[in-house]
Amino acid sequence: MDVYDFSLASDQYSLALVHIFNPGDGAVTSMNSIQIGWENDGYQNTHCLNTACPGFQPEAGAAIFLGDVIEPVSQPNGVKQNITIKVLKVDRASGDWLVHYGFNQHEPTLIGRYPKSLFTGGLAERASDITIGGAVMTPRSTDLVPMGSGYLPSTTVAAAFSNFQIIDQNGQASLVNQNLPVHVTQPGMYSVTPVINGQFFYGGPFQPPT
Repeated sequence: MDVYDFSLASDQYSLALVHIFNPGDGAVTSMNSIQIGWENDGYQNTHCLNTACPGFQPEAGAAIFLGDVIEPVSQPNGVKQNITIKVLKVDRASGDWLVHYGFNQHEPTLIGRYPKSLFTGGLAERASDITIGGAVMTPRSTDLVPMGSGYLPSTTVAAAFSNFQIIDQNGQASLVNQNLPVHVTQPGMYSVTPVINGQFFYGGPFQPPT
C-alpha cells in the first residue's frame, strides 16, 4: 500500500489498513480482529493501537516496531513510497498470527506476532473476513480530510493497494484478480476502483467534487 502524510487537526485522522477478523457468534464481545496499516493522527483517536494494549510480541531485531514513523512518504506528483504487509496464521496447533513488513518492494520480514492466547474462538482458529482500504474521520462536516493520496481514483496520482493476495490454510498465496464487494460511506466524496490483477485505487478529496 502507498504511504502518505498530511497536516490534520488533532481530532481528525486518515488511515489505510488491512483488517482481518472473525465475528464469532455475532455478539460484539465475541468479535476478534487484527488491523495493520498506516495512520495519520499521532494515534490520538483510533482505539487501542500498537502496544497500548498487551499481547503483541515484537520480533528481536525487527526492521520496524509498532508505532514507528514510516519515512519517507509518497508525494502525489512525485515518487510513491509503499509498504508491504503480510499477516498469516502459523498453523492450527500454535495458532499465532505472524506480522511481516517490507518497505519499497523489499521482501517483507517478520516483525512480531499476535499469540493465539489473545483470542477466544474466532481468530484463535481462523479468519472469516478480510477488508482492506482507507478511512477518515472528522467531527466537522464542513472539513474535507484526505484519504489515500487525497485524490480520487479517476486521477493518475491516486493511492493504490497493489499485489493483493490471499493466503489459504495450506500457506499458498493467490493473487486476487476479481472484483470484490465495495463499501463506501460517502460516495460523493471518496471512491474506489474495481480490483484488477490484485490492484485497486482509492481515495479523495483534497478538493470538493465538481
